[in-house]
Amino acid sequence: MKKGYKIAIIIILFLSLIGVLVFLIMPLAKNNTELVLKIAQNTKNKKDFEDNIKSLLEIKSRYYILNAKLDKYNTQLPPSGNIPVLTNQIYEIEKYSGIKISTINFLDIPDTAEANIPNPVGSIMVNLNLTGTYYQLLTFLNTLEIMPRFVKIESITILANEAVASTAENTPLNQIILSAAVSFNTYYDKTDYKNN
Repeated sequence: MKKGYKIAIIIILFLSLIGVLVFLIMPLAKNNTELVLKIAQNTKNKKDFEDNIKSLLEIKSRYYILNAKLDKYNTQLPPSGNIPVLTNQIYEIEKYSGIKISTINFLDIPDTAEANIPNPVGSIMVNLNLTGTYYQLLTFLNTLEIMPRFVKIESITILANEAVASTAENTPLNQIILSAAVSFNTYYDKTDYKNN
């Protein structure tokens, strides 16, 4: 019987050990299950936040692209005639090319469209009288044509006075001083965005 007692004690100890382990493991398993569910929920939340951030970054990127396009549009076709800015641009080109501008005249060209359909684009005629060498005039005109603002050169008249013309035969082009009259149109946006 000693063997029977030993087996019974071993079985009782084994069952007690299993009972203790079950009572210890069950709360831990329950905690682990809750922890796994929280981790899964946090992972889902993290993915949702990352998707939201990605969406917001795409919106921000589109905003910056549209803002750059608006800036480019406002440079090419300013929202008003903005004569002071245009004058500054012309004087910057004068400095760059080395010519001398004697007069600048601006004329706002009125609409010729039908009265019931207003033209959203205004036009300013600019007349310049300037002096400089042939290459300085060429540089001025080329720079004027490639400026960001829309410009359409209407006429160019280049004159050399007779005293210069008579001595010009042996003089290089970069030393002959010429007079020029340049007329060009530039445009602006007349749309009233505040009321639209």
